[in-house]
Amino acid sequence: MFTDTGKEPLVSVVVITYNSSKYVLETLDSIKLQSYGNIELIVTDDCSPDNTVDICRKWIDENSGRFAGAELITVEKNTGISGNCNRGLYAARGEWIKIIAGDDLLENDCISEYMSFTRTDSSIRYVSCKITMFSDQERKYEPVSAPDSFFQVSAKRQLRYLLAKGNFIVGASVFLNVGLTRELGGFDERFPMIDDYPLFIKICDAGYKFHLLVKPLVRYRIHEGNISLSGNSLFTESSGKYYDEMIPRLLLKNRMFLQYWHAKIVILKKRFPKDRGAMYRMIRLGLSMLSPVYYYTNLLKLFNIDYSQRI
Repeated sequence: MFTDTGKEPLVSVVVITYNSSKYVLETLDSIKLQSYGNIELIVTDDCSPDNTVDICRKWIDENSGRFAGAELITVEKNTGISGNCNRGLYAARGEWIKIIAGDDLLENDCISEYMSFTRTDSSIRYVSCKITMFSDQERKYEPVSAPDSFFQVSAKRQLRYLLAKGNFIVGASVFLNVGLTRELGGFDERFPMIDDYPLFIKICDAGYKFHLLVKPLVRYRIHEGNISLSGNSLFTESSGKYYDEMIPRLLLKNRMFLQYWHAKIVILKKRFPKDRGAMYRMIRLGLSMLSPVYYYTNLLKLFNIDYSQRI
């Protein structure tokens, strides 16, 4: 099925699981079917209370011969997504790493395409591909990615986009250089339920940019268990903590003063929940009108100027 592994760099595919028993066999099979040969498989489970570990252990026992190495990592205490990703990152022996959740799928040529793309430019360390969303209801989705314009600018500009507009790189799309990602400190476990956004900011802040591979190589499953789509309180808490503690200081560091003022107003508005009555809603509206970004974006619209081009 696959080519001579001695002629290919080792790639680590890390499957992060938590209560993934319903879908993880599909995920593992999609890795087994990769056209690329020299793959190390690491499954790292975050203390699932269901039978995910038993399913993965049995599958690895039956299919380990397909891989250059196959390992199942388990822990006795739940640590969150960032900790789970770090376990895979620091166990990896490959030059490159593809992290995938235990409910998503890789297209058959995913790793081959990533590796071919990295050879086109020796400076490439981080790649984002297009992804195809899908659901059990068989709804059709078009392949998506961050805007092409995002990938056409420098790492510094990419950082400013991420700070000003939030994360729009889908974590499932990213292919990472192992050594450099470790040098940068990996995933930030202070924010256990958001793995990708803090890492992406750290990457761009260090001067490394994301490159776009314009092929749909990953299938992202949409279902009620998606942590970023389900309104999970732990995800919301981690996201809010990161925004409050890190974004303002990074905006100041990058001399993004209008956005810094806006961020401080957003943080202040959290003290006045809109579900607490009319007075709180009025206060929130008043605070919003103090944001310089509000006036700046509206001024740019008068001249048909895209705010993204002025960040």
